[in-house]
Amino acid sequence: MWLNITMIKFIYSSDKYDRNRELVVDNIFRIMSTLIELPDNIEVEFRALSESVYGETLLDNRYKNRIRLQESLSPKEVIVPLIHELLHLNQVYTGKLSGRRDGTFLWNKKIYHAPKTLTIHEWSKLPWEIDVAEREKQILIEVLRKA
Repeated sequence: MWLNITMIKFIYSSDKYDRNRELVVDNIFRIMSTLIELPDNIEVEFRALSESVYGETLLDNRYKNRIRLQESLSPKEVIVPLIHELLHLNQVYTGKLSGRRDGTFLWNKKIYHAPKTLTIHEWSKLPWEIDVAEREKQILIEVLRKA
């Protein structure tokens, strides 16, 4: 029998360390690992992101399995963006989504050009965002039920 050890490496770009927030992230990651396919080890980086950005999943191979979360989020506020980004991490981990060196994205073996100048509304219409939007409410319900 294999013992599956999960590990989260927390990275801070400032001094906004919050142990309670780390405990919430760890708990949600462990619950979501039972609901969707995720890597055993991830990195969660807390940093100052753009004002309207609460999280992002890095598609650069140098930062494999890393998500970023807005450093100003409280333990309670981190829940929804974390679930959203872990769903994107699932897409990456299962091979449905990847970023390419030329700045394009590969979603289900189809190339998409998504310039950084897209509005939030335009970005939400991309197929990987639609996929997450369709799944995140049910996942949130399950996570809150099991937390």
